[in-house]
Amino acid sequence: MNESNLEGLCEHADLKAYTTFGVAGVARYLLEFHDLAALKAGVEFARDQRLPLLVLGQGSNVLLLQGFPGLVLVNRLLGKERLEQGCLKVAGGEDWHELVLWCSQQKLHGLENLALIPGTVGAAPIQNIGAYGVEVASYISQLTAYDTQLAREVVFGRDDCDFAYRDSLFKRAPVGRYIILEVVLQLAEEFFPNLSYGALAEVFANCAPPSSVELIEAVCRIRRSKLPDPRLLGNAGSFFKNPLVSEGKIASLQQQGFDLPHFSSDDEDLYRVPAAWLLEQAGWKGRVRGQAAVHEDHALVLVNLGSASGEEIFLLAQEMSNSVLQKFGIALQPEVRLI
Repeated sequence: MNESNLEGLCEHADLKAYTTFGVAGVARYLLEFHDLAALKAGVEFARDQRLPLLVLGQGSNVLLLQGFPGLVLVNRLLGKERLEQGCLKVAGGEDWHELVLWCSQQKLHGLENLALIPGTVGAAPIQNIGAYGVEVASYISQLTAYDTQLAREVVFGRDDCDFAYRDSLFKRAPVGRYIILEVVLQLAEEFFPNLSYGALAEVFANCAPPSSVELIEAVCRIRRSKLPDPRLLGNAGSFFKNPLVSEGKIASLQQQGFDLPHFSSDDEDLYRVPAAWLLEQAGWKGRVRGQAAVHEDHALVLVNLGSASGEEIFLLAQEMSNSVLQKFGIALQPEVRLI
């Protein structure tokens, strides 16, 4: 191992600035890697020291319950390369929202509905980020990840990634196994706006079809009206997934007087129910537990009022999911990764 590749290694590193929740926590070691050599050196160091690994981009979908007893690797890989026929290769450390804006400027289209989602390109496939009728899986042609278990780079085609709703092979794998180095996106050189999401359809109902820039601006306005800026108020966006329920369950709740909103899913026998609606009906909007709280405008968003611990936020989330289970008989699953 070339020790020069570990020059940036920090011991007892404060993690507060490395996640959008902004909770306190200390990592045994932390390394921001800007190239593959530094990444490999960090993985080798962790293996020699028998340390667990955690990989972060911007920490926008992570709740640290405490500190981390191993090595935290922070992906700082940068670079974009335009390939032929609308393909684009992007390094894992690139900022996602900045990429969406850049693609629009370069007349590469498809990602507009995913504007303003915090995080990095490397994190996007792990979560299979989605918003306003679009999921990133639809645009991923392939990606390259470093498999820390095999100590080598592995190329995954779209089908290999086993994408699902806010899920993927990488999210289900042991923490720290896969580090996404680069993603190849298949984008369109002609723009056709996706207005399948109700709020977007309403914005442009009496207008000519929007341009790429106009669609991005509309998406950003909607997101800002619903979700707090994590730079001002610590949060990770939607904390819970929208649960899947059966037609029979919906009918049962309707008979009890609940006008339960629902929409179709990939499974024709199951329907998705908005978790935000369930939580609002259970009275969670704006409630506070110490320094952890539910956002006053969106019951699906948990926030750090300033000095909440990860455990404090987690306990609030548990209380919320328990109340929904008791009221509706529906279990909520976290969308945020709990570390």
